[in-house]
Amino acid sequence: MIPPLLAIFVWPVISIVFFQRLRLPLAILVTIVGGFLLLPVGTAFNLPGLPALDKATVPALTALILALIFARDDRSDDLRPKGLIPRHPIILALLVMLVLGAVMTAFTNTDALTYGPRSLPGLRFYDAGSMAVAALMMVIPFLLARRYLADPAAQKLLLIVLCVAAGGYAFLALFEVRMSPQLNRWVYGFFPHSWIQHIRGGGFRPVVFLNHGLVLGIFLAMSLLATVGLMRVDARRRGLFLAAALWLGLTLLLSRNLGAVMITAVLLPVVIFLGVRGQLLAAAIIAGVFLAYPVARTSQILPIAQVIQFAEDIDPQRAGSFVYRLDNEEILLAKASERPLFGWGGWGRSRVFNDAGRDISVTDGLWIIILGVEGWVGYIARFGLLTVPVFLLLWHRRRYDIGMETSVLTLILAANLVDMVPNSSNMPLTWLIGGALWGRLELQKAARAQGAAAAPAPADPAYRRAGAAPPATPAPQSLYTRQVQRIDRKKPPLRPAHK
Repeated sequence: MIPPLLAIFVWPVISIVFFQRLRLPLAILVTIVGGFLLLPVGTAFNLPGLPALDKATVPALTALILALIFARDDRSDDLRPKGLIPRHPIILALLVMLVLGAVMTAFTNTDALTYGPRSLPGLRFYDAGSMAVAALMMVIPFLLARRYLADPAAQKLLLIVLCVAAGGYAFLALFEVRMSPQLNRWVYGFFPHSWIQHIRGGGFRPVVFLNHGLVLGIFLAMSLLATVGLMRVDARRRGLFLAAALWLGLTLLLSRNLGAVMITAVLLPVVIFLGVRGQLLAAAIIAGVFLAYPVARTSQILPIAQVIQFAEDIDPQRAGSFVYRLDNEEILLAKASERPLFGWGGWGRSRVFNDAGRDISVTDGLWIIILGVEGWVGYIARFGLLTVPVFLLLWHRRRYDIGMETSVLTLILAANLVDMVPNSSNMPLTWLIGGALWGRLELQKAARAQGAAAAPAPADPAYRRAGAAPPATPAPQSLYTRQVQRIDRKKPPLRPAHK
């Protein structure tokens, strides 16, 4: 067995090899995605005043530090958005809201809470700083992706990494389908969750090295969408990606993740049959519904009864679980409405307790967790960073020459958002995709501004007085063409051959 803490602290050393041998965007992806898939969960090294150093924060910090070091030797730096700090005003506003909201959550929850014999402490100034730093640590993959995964080639690379990583991970998942979820116990010495939750339909739901089988299910679903998208983005290797898609689809079906299978069944036809505009429109609709879900849930306008009936027709046991979740959402929404702006903060303060001090609530969906802990300010800031670029990409689709590699990423993010309604599937991969979409917007905006500044003004009065035609405005070039031209201008001239 490998000591869990040792694995986490060895990962930065392994990541140095990635950055030495791979191109910078690929090294960032392998460091963050590889850490998410392979490192142990539930293990962390805690320092005073800092967030826990675990499988999410250590790979992100490692990628940030190594990217700053190795970026000096990267020749493609001028093809990316400048700096790690975003320039788009909406991103800046949401990031400020995220950090200040975390601070205000602490400042508005200094009171202790008492429920019978149970007492929950109030938050302190120390907690305000810790929560603000935790919010910044969470968005490190977002900031790196916005900087280094903004161009179409890097976004296609992100799709390929998902395909390859999930293809290899599928072997481990199928092993656990047959042999039961034992890999985390064999490698790290413990099981990361409740064993009973991973016995389904007379078989096993795999976990591998993630915190729950449901997280594995949505990861496989997102990777399958990426692989099918690659069949359309890269027609030369369509047969190879088709085989990979069949492999991932089989693994997903055998993993006993009904929710992930249903999400894939809905979005897969969108990836296969619709163009860029249709894919962006579908992703924007899902993002809008997700943002408005708490309001719709509170207003009782959703067809909950019809959904329950549909679930009962498929599996009565799953329908009972669904109703149980809805009941918990009701009491948690009632608790969250008492402090709607900044929430209740940590230490379990957002949960519901009876008069005997017993916790009677179960938090599953990430949306209700964030709404209870951080309030509407934290909810809008966090999920605004993930959903707003989808709307802007749809709005600027033609103007910014958006390609299918980007629209497929918006659908993958939409699949993750749908899964966040019943489950807590917030992953570093979620923030990588969100940052890459924002980077695409910033990159295209800068490229258009640069092209407009270089174009001559055709309406010069001197031309009209001379009776000559004004100079023709050059045709707009795609992002691919501009990147190739910039690289060609930076190439050194060829040396003449010696006779």
